[in-house]
Amino acid sequence: MTSDIRLHNAILTSIRRTWWLVMVLLVLMSGFRLLFTIQFAHPEVWSDFLGSLPMAFAFGALHDLRILLLFALPPTLSLLWMRNRTLRRWHRWLIMTSLYWTFGISIILIGLAADQIYYSYFGSHFNIVAFGAIDDDIGAVLVSAWRNYPLLLYIVVGLLLEYLVFRIIRRAFHFTDFFHVAHTPAVEKVDRALNRHLSLHVILAVVLCSTPLMPIFVGLQEKYPQTTFVRAVPENGIEKLAETVWLRIAEEPLSIARRFGYGSDSQKALVDFTDGNVAANEGPLLDRFQSKFFRPSPLVSGKPHVVLVVMESFSTHMLHYQSAEFDLLGPAQRHFDNGSLFERFLPSDNISAGSILSLALNIPYRPGTRQLSQTDIKEKHFPTSAATMFAEHGYETAFYYGGPKDWRNLDQFLPHQGFDEFRGQEDFMQIYDLQDEIDGGPWGIWDQHLFRAAEDRLRQATEPLFLVVFTTTNHPPYGLPPDLEISELRAPNELLARTGELDSTQMMQMATYQYACHELGKWLDRMESSALLGRTVVGITGDHTVGMGIPFAQQEILLQRAVPFLLLMPPNIADQFEVDTSHAGSHKDIPPTLLHAAGLADVGYKGFGNSMLDNQVEHIGFNASGLVLFDEGGLLMRPDGFDAMSWVGQSLNFQPAATSPKAAQIARKYRAALALTDWLVYEDFID
Repeated sequence: MTSDIRLHNAILTSIRRTWWLVMVLLVLMSGFRLLFTIQFAHPEVWSDFLGSLPMAFAFGALHDLRILLLFALPPTLSLLWMRNRTLRRWHRWLIMTSLYWTFGISIILIGLAADQIYYSYFGSHFNIVAFGAIDDDIGAVLVSAWRNYPLLLYIVVGLLLEYLVFRIIRRAFHFTDFFHVAHTPAVEKVDRALNRHLSLHVILAVVLCSTPLMPIFVGLQEKYPQTTFVRAVPENGIEKLAETVWLRIAEEPLSIARRFGYGSDSQKALVDFTDGNVAANEGPLLDRFQSKFFRPSPLVSGKPHVVLVVMESFSTHMLHYQSAEFDLLGPAQRHFDNGSLFERFLPSDNISAGSILSLALNIPYRPGTRQLSQTDIKEKHFPTSAATMFAEHGYETAFYYGGPKDWRNLDQFLPHQGFDEFRGQEDFMQIYDLQDEIDGGPWGIWDQHLFRAAEDRLRQATEPLFLVVFTTTNHPPYGLPPDLEISELRAPNELLARTGELDSTQMMQMATYQYACHELGKWLDRMESSALLGRTVVGITGDHTVGMGIPFAQQEILLQRAVPFLLLMPPNIADQFEVDTSHAGSHKDIPPTLLHAAGLADVGYKGFGNSMLDNQVEHIGFNASGLVLFDEGGLLMRPDGFDAMSWVGQSLNFQPAATSPKAAQIARKYRAALALTDWLVYEDFID
């Protein structure tokens, strides 16, 4: 029986089926790529970069082939074992192989579809941010997904596709197709075919997996001009998800420092970051930073309160549509007009946890790493902490969060960072007798209640207070108070030209953004009328931007990530500064700016940021996406280098620029800063 089976064409049929499935899946994955391009491309891609798309799709096919060859490798290698097997063994092999392909194809299809949903919200393929859904409140995440996406439809379509895949694979691996006797090839022919198949499969897999495709594609920039979006076209969600999982698994102390070429040499990183201005070459890292003295030094009579308001999903690009008919700001408009608004400004991270922890600790976020409040070192005190900085100057410190206290272990983490008081949703509901279904949504209490609590705390303060307020309302699933009265928004034509007709989710995104801004303005108005604002320094920023289905041109790459930083100072302090709002910055610069505005910078500041009020220092901002800003332009960092850009006049737009010594210096400082942050985090745990 064994010799008879070997003479039949089971091996040859298996080989043909493998390559047939690979080719079909290549076409299918290219179809997803085409859908991705049509759905998310800015119109400039079709007018200015259309000639680059064929090459992008060609490299995309190579990315896809790499994934498919790896996935198809186990069935291919198993054919070595199946050369002289019995009919029963072949029958079992066909069942197991068909199940393997069915499951694998289903995962690929689900992954590609999920990646497109992910991109619609975060503006990128799968990355480390995807772990946020696991680390966050799973219940709230599921509620958000259920309200914002037609999950029931997705499930039905997914089940139908699963059934279709099952039927196709079952037919492709049908027993009779492998063991019919119409054709009985010679044993030598079967052996040669199998050897060629194994060799070709393994060689292609090794070559593609060991070849860095993206640097090669980027190297074609001159012949095939590219944008960040065009470079995103070749990538596929399965590959990016695998990279994300591996990045999380491979994370260890100083992994960021090693990634940027510094290993454990913190002194070299410090020299690069400070241009050699170091205080010492040994001892604790922060002690080796040279103290910074920001200028001018304002004369302050009595220590003002200092409040940092972090608004959920507070995107800069939305502010550019503000008008009487599209009144997002409401009563906050006057304060935005009167304050100092920095728009060339980036959040530390692209999710809430990374940004809020970076602000609290006054350090940059290390891209791709776990949130420090959820690690084994969550009880470590960071000497850079914003609360500690103000406490050393006699301030009481408090953190008010509109969501649950145990979100991301904030209730355990923040007290170690110098916050004397930490209050969350549970506390405010008890204090103000609030009700779950009326006074809040899945992510926390409505912003009006949080601002009320902040106002009450400031009124009761008998000592200068440093207060961080972190709102939650402008967050999926975008709910609003049931009795809310607010002006109706009419989206301007320039916005509709980008988004098309707004769906219900987009309308609610704008409505919650509007509500959050209006509540901010009402709070500032009340502070002003009670004279509290006249003795309080207020900083207002966003934790990250938010996707609204708005495509951005290459020159608008900043707007895709930017959050505003509005600084309000008492008039007697503000009059002592000549503020240049064109400076570039990011979250790491907010604590030193607040310290400077409060008249407390004379003792010297040690850390990664600079005061946005000091016109004599170098201003650099950076984000976890690899976007770096400086006063002359910007950089888009890549693993193998960077793209340089320059500002278009005084706007927020960029234009391509040649690589310069200044750009190379800024890139080196960016890498050094993240390496130093890695060292600062782990220096107490490394021998």
